[in-house]
Amino acid sequence: MKVNVTENILSNNRISVTLDIRNNGIRIQKRLKGIEYANIPRTAAEREHKKDQKELVKKIIAKMQLDSLYTDYLLDNGYELGKNFFDYAAEFMDRKAPISEIRTYRAVTNSFKKWCEKEILPCGSITETMMIDFKDYLESKLNGVSAHNYFKKLKRIFKEATTAKYFKSNPTENIINKKCKSAEKDTLTISDIKILAATSCSNIEVKNAFLFCCLTGLRFCDVKILKWSNIKDGCMDLVQVKTKERLLIQLRADTLKLIGKPKNGSELIFRLPTHTGCLKHLKQWVTDAKIEKHITFHCARHSYACNLLEQDVDVLTVSKLLGHKSILQTQTYLRVSDIKKLSAINIIPQIF
Repeated sequence: MKVNVTENILSNNRISVTLDIRNNGIRIQKRLKGIEYANIPRTAAEREHKKDQKELVKKIIAKMQLDSLYTDYLLDNGYELGKNFFDYAAEFMDRKAPISEIRTYRAVTNSFKKWCEKEILPCGSITETMMIDFKDYLESKLNGVSAHNYFKKLKRIFKEATTAKYFKSNPTENIINKKCKSAEKDTLTISDIKILAATSCSNIEVKNAFLFCCLTGLRFCDVKILKWSNIKDGCMDLVQVKTKERLLIQLRADTLKLIGKPKNGSELIFRLPTHTGCLKHLKQWVTDAKIEKHITFHCARHSYACNLLEQDVDVLTVSKLLGHKSILQTQTYLRVSDIKKLSAINIIPQIF
C-alpha cells in the first residue's frame, strides 16, 4: 500500500488533508475529516496545533499501512473489518452470554487467543481455513462433546459479529460442527459417597456442597447460588440457571443435615470458592479417600442419576428429578452401568 498526502488550501488561511491511497491496482482518495490547520501559522498556538495535526496524519497512515484491512473498510462502506475480534467477543459475553454458559464462552475465546498467539486479531483477517484449523485443534485437545460445544459457542459469536458488520461473510457459517459421542464420565457409587462423607476435606463448604449435589443432582452453577429462600418445608424450590426450568424436590433427612439450621432467606447456603478452587479441594479430597476416579463437580450429578437408575427408578422420574425439559436429554445424559446390565441378564431364568 502506498499513501500520499495532499494538502488542500482553503479560505481563511486553512488547510485540509486528503489521502491518496493506492493498493493492489486500486486508487481511492479519502479526505480526513476534522483535520485542519493553519496554512501560515501566525502564533505559537497555531504552530503547535499544525505540528500536532501533522503528527496525527502520520499516525493514521502508519496504522493504515500496518493494517491493510483499513483500505477494505474505506472501499466497503459500513463494515468495520479492523475490529479486534477478542474485543468483540468480550462485548458479546457481557451483553448476551447466559450466566450458565459464560465459563464455556470464556474458555473457547481464551483457547482461540492462545492458538492464534495474538492479543489483537482483526475480524477481516480471519478466514474459513483458519477456523477449520482451529476446530481440528479443539478436537485434538478435548474429549467427547467438549470440542463440539466449544466451537458451537464460537460460531454464535461469529454469527453475531457478522450481523454487526465486522465480517463481510461469516467464516464459520459453512463449517460442519459434528457432535461426537460424549466421553463416559466417572461416577460415584453409594459406597464411594459414604467413603467421601467419612473422609475429611480441606474445605468443609466444598465437601457439603458436593455431597448435597450427589443427593440432589444439582449443577455447580445452581448449588453455588443456592439460598435459604430456596428451602421451604423440607423441599428445595428453585429455577435452574441453565434451563430456566423450575425444580421442586423433597429433601431427605441426610440432605437437610448437610445444610444445617435455617438462616436468613437471602443468605447463601454454601460459601464456595471459584469453580477452579472447588476442583482443587475436590481432587485432594477424592485422593485422600483413596478413590481412584477422575471426579469433577459435574460427576455428582451423573452419580445421582446413575444411582437412581441402579435402584430401578424409571427414566421419566429421573428426568424430572434432574430438571430436564425432555426425556431425550436424560437418555443421552445417562449410561447404563455394568451392574445394571448384569442384573438385566440375570432376569432370564437358567435353562440348565
